[in-house]
Amino acid sequence: IVLAGIETHVCVYQTAVELIRRGHEVHVVSDAVSSRTPDNKAVGLGLMHDAGASITSVETVLFELLKDAGSENFKGILKIVK
Repeated sequence: IVLAGIETHVCVYQTAVELIRRGHEVHVVSDAVSSRTPDNKAVGLGLMHDAGASITSVETVLFELLKDAGSENFKGILKIVK
């Protein structure tokens, strides 16, 4: 499950921990979450990592989902993220 949202240290954190508790693999997109302060965001990301979530980025998720670098979709996404 790929997570994005606001209040990294509260809403996203609680969602991630519950999903992990239920046995899901959780990927938190670090550049698609936010908190009112950078410290709160960092705390939330750290707690989720410690709980077993993978911390990733939008670009990483996009290319992981596309898999094949030879596809037209890959080339289209490449134009957007570069």
